[in-house]
Amino acid sequence: MYTPEQIQLANEIAERLEDPAALTQFLRYAQEFPHDFLRQALNKACSTPDAQVLKSRAAIFVNSVNQYKRFGGYGHSRN
Repeated sequence: MYTPEQIQLANEIAERLEDPAALTQFLRYAQEFPHDFLRQALNKACSTPDAQVLKSRAAIFVNSVNQYKRFGGYGHSRN
C-alpha cells in the first residue's frame, strides 16, 4: 500500500503535469524513488520553456526518471 506522503506527491505530480491518467505510474514512482529527486525532476519539467517542450511536460518528467534509473541516481548525465 501507499503512504499518505506517496499519495500526496503522486497527486501533486499529476496535477502539475496536467496528467491525471498517469496517477498510477506516479504512485509507483513515489514508492520507488527518493521524493527529493522526484520534486527536482518535476520542477525541471515545469520550468522548461514552452518552446523546448516537444511532447509534453510529463514526457520530460518521465525521461528524467528513466535517466535516474538508467544511470543510478543524481549527478549522472550522458555528457
